[in-house]
Amino acid sequence: MSAMARTIAKRETALLALAFAVLVAVGVARDRAKAPAPSVDTYSTYDVASGGYRAAYELLERVGVRVDRFERRPAFLDASLATLVYADPLAIDPRQTPITPADLAALEAWVRRGGALVYVGDDDAAAARGVLHLPRVIGRRVRAPFVASDVRAYGVARIASSGTQRYDPHRRGARVLVGDAGGALVVATPLGRGRVIAVVDRDLFSNAGIATGDRARLLVALAALARAGFDARDGTFAFDESAHGYVTPEHWWLVVPRPFALAIVFGGLVLLVAFAGAAVRLGPPIMPPARDDRSSADFISALATLYERKAVATETLADIARATSTSLARALGLGAGASHDAVVRALPGATARAAFVELQALAARPHASTSDLVRGAALAHHLRKDHVTHGRSGN
Repeated sequence: MSAMARTIAKRETALLALAFAVLVAVGVARDRAKAPAPSVDTYSTYDVASGGYRAAYELLERVGVRVDRFERRPAFLDASLATLVYADPLAIDPRQTPITPADLAALEAWVRRGGALVYVGDDDAAAARGVLHLPRVIGRRVRAPFVASDVRAYGVARIASSGTQRYDPHRRGARVLVGDAGGALVVATPLGRGRVIAVVDRDLFSNAGIATGDRARLLVALAALARAGFDARDGTFAFDESAHGYVTPEHWWLVVPRPFALAIVFGGLVLLVAFAGAAVRLGPPIMPPARDDRSSADFISALATLYERKAVATETLADIARATSTSLARALGLGAGASHDAVVRALPGATARAAFVELQALAARPHASTSDLVRGAALAHHLRKDHVTHGRSGN
């Protein structure tokens, strides 16, 4: 390798290294320029930070509650789930999945069919619209602490809340389960055949706050009271994680009705079999027969061969002679049963009379040959043509 070639190779290597370094520097600069994700309370059971609900989830597991996570849209709620915990995410949480009017309608329909919803939050706008019969949020009001008797049965004596929001318990059918000096903290409201239990303070069951006072006992009590007095169902106590961004993708074959999906699969199999049958030959191809245009001579030859094979020349010649005699008798004005002599006398011309006599003589032979049959057919043809067909044309 010459010195010039070695110099060019070094330059190309240096340029490649410089380009790679520039790309790395640009990538690092873009990563640093990205704004850090806001650190907000998620109220998710996957979150182990102070604002998560992981401790609440594990607490219920330890005390024997059948606990689970619901990660689908509310339209998939059915009787297999008894209680759903919906912890309303903060509006500033970028990971939340906004609930749609269709989701709200499906959720309310599920509660009305007998489901139990534990709502944790203080969405006063939704309460003002009458969503799920949620209680309105009011300011702090000083009053005596209150714990319902069925909640006290689980060891809940007093609940302290650091928030200032309280519920207005004066909705028709609403029942205060827990209150403090500021007002109602937990309110239960019937909805159809189900019920909605609203908890105003999200931080009551957070990882940082669940160990305070009787909050853990309150959670266990709500898990039991949510289904108290309702029809027997699967006692699963599920946390809704779809609101916090954990949504299982729903494929079309999971959304459409099962019979429709099975019909599509069956139709696909039928098409696959049809395509396979069209592509794979299972036998020799069927070829159309070659075109064979036969002439009248071929037909006559085949008929003669048939007559010869069956040895019916004598009978056929007798039939030809008898039919010719009957046709001539009618054409000459004689009766159909006229004798051969009468036909001979009536025929005009010696040639016709000789042909008729020869035909009758051939038919009288006990063993007619093929040539006799052909001769007799020719005589009958000429006699019919000259005296039967022409006679009718003249008439």
